Amino acid sequence: MPLLSDWKRLGLTVPAFFDVRALSSEVVEPPVGATFTVAEEVQAEAERLAVEPGFPAAYLARVRTAAARFAVTEGVRDDVRSAALLLEQQAVIEVEVPVASRTLPQRLVKQVVRKLVGWYVRFLGHQVGILGQATARFALVVAERLDRIEATQSAEREAMAAEIAALKARVAEIEDRP
Repeated sequence: MPLLSDWKRLGLTVPAFFDVRALSSEVVEPPVGATFTVAEEVQAEAERLAVEPGFPAAYLARVRTAAARFAVTEGVRDDVRSAALLLEQQAVIEVEVPVASRTLPQRLVKQVVRKLVGWYVRFLGHQVGILGQATARFALVVAERLDRIEATQSAEREAMAAEIAALKARVAEIEDRP
């Protein structure tokens, strides 16, 4: 944010909605030669605030735990099994629509709409959930089969490498004969 002196130097007037005290506050400059991204600056400030005695660490832990439930977990990109397990975890659909609201009329409208279309949402959610579970089971079967194929190929590859080594040794023995 520009300083009040910057506004005056440029011949600008300070808009009325700006807090003049905020514009005239001191700006902390980074060390010479340091280049920080905005994310790094925010992270550094968060770390500085976290060590202060009045910091609500317990509350932050509860918020992070609650927010983690909404996070999308990806797993390993080339792992079919982890993708199938992720699909199985996320195939569950919440069919009960929340009706909480700040005002009573909004809450009542949401309750009426939920009662009117709730049977359809439950039916559709159940069908989509079943499809997701079936897809996840299919993916787990595919992952199991891929694991067996890879294990078989690994064993065959080792046997073939041993056979090729034996043949190379035999060719070398035959070429060494007079």
